[in-house]
Amino acid sequence: MAHRNSRTAGGGLPWRICSSTPSAGRDEDYHPYSTGNFCNNGGKVPFLVEGLFEPGECVSRCTRAHNCAFVTLYRNGWCQLGSKCLQESPAGDSSAMTYAKVVKSVCKDEECWGGWD
Repeated sequence: MAHRNSRTAGGGLPWRICSSTPSAGRDEDYHPYSTGNFCNNGGKVPFLVEGLFEPGECVSRCTRAHNCAFVTLYRNGWCQLGSKCLQESPAGDSSAMTYAKVVKSVCKDEECWGGWD
């Protein structure tokens, strides 16, 4: 059964807008997005990265890539990184777990907008 986190809505990275520069105090977190599916972005290059990686390496690659917003991990070690997830398709392997990257900012003096936690 698919689960979609309504905070991300599939379009990219949610984050708080702060008076400081976005990279100051930035921290990434990953929230469950769906199970049994992958982000079917289509096109000639549907993924930023796709290949066999340990789960920690896969997530680390997404963390280091500013344009990575979604990670799909498979039990066999397959990894897919995407910049968006506007459409999902059933994965051939039901172990697929997709996570949305959420960028959290540390805002000084509560000067934040946007409502992202």
